[in-house]
Amino acid sequence: MREALAAFVRLSRLKFLAGGLLGVALGTLVAAYERGGRIEWSDWAWTQGAVGAFQLMTHYANDFFDREADARARRTPFSGGSGTLVDGSLAPVVALRASLASLAAGLAATAVLVANGRIAAGATLLAVAALAWAYSAPPLRLLARGLGELDTALVVAVLVPLAACLAQGTAAGPRLLASTLPGAAAMFAMMLCVEAPDTSVDAASGKRNLLVRRGRAILRGWGSAAVLASFAGVGLALAAGAPATVGLLQALSLPPGIDLGRAFGRSAAGLDPYADAGLAARGVVFFFLVGLNGVLGYAAALAWRI
Repeated sequence: MREALAAFVRLSRLKFLAGGLLGVALGTLVAAYERGGRIEWSDWAWTQGAVGAFQLMTHYANDFFDREADARARRTPFSGGSGTLVDGSLAPVVALRASLASLAAGLAATAVLVANGRIAAGATLLAVAALAWAYSAPPLRLLARGLGELDTALVVAVLVPLAACLAQGTAAGPRLLASTLPGAAAMFAMMLCVEAPDTSVDAASGKRNLLVRRGRAILRGWGSAAVLASFAGVGLALAAGAPATVGLLQALSLPPGIDLGRAFGRSAAGLDPYADAGLAARGVVFFFLVGLNGVLGYAAALAWRI
């Protein structure tokens, strides 16, 4: 029983829930910034619960539907799936049932928000659920169509903050939408990073993501462009009314962003497996820092007001 529980925790990949936590926090704090600091904590809790459940749904579904590719993958802490289904620690049906149970939990939390009058937030969360399921599950299976990277960036970095803002009863204006741009670009860059170690495996298993379709050469150009777009997004957010503290704290993301841009170039040739593993780690760290600094920027501005 203890071994099965440990395997299920690995299957859940809890560390990746940080993206949802940051997205909900960003949307909530942008709403609070526009509302004079007031936060509806119950609506925050239901939104966070729905987002977390939909994230877990995605993790379980991804392991279930992607297990053929994962069986051949060179697993890293940030790519190649959890490994629990391909090494026999858990039966595949466990992941499928857990995915459906998580979907049900997320829909229940969404229903509570709708019952509380947060209809727009509920509709946005339904879009989150649909796009998250379509990421790896057939028939759409967006990750195999070269659309998974955009799907993930849209869901995690844009729709999640949007749902959180709407759940606070605040309309989504230019300030919120612009404030999601740095994280969306960083998420796109991260997706390229975590796909790099498995490019040959993905191609062999028919998982035609962007790197398989376009070739590893896009790591240098597209990856570096995504890093630059993240910082351009900071400028747009400031122009749309984000507090100056967002810009000051996002400046801390510059060194890891520059380092990531250089790492894209080293990995573009695909000759060094260690470079790929390092690229995956750098991409995750960069996305986390951009998301965290955006949240802290709004939190600092609110604290200064109070």
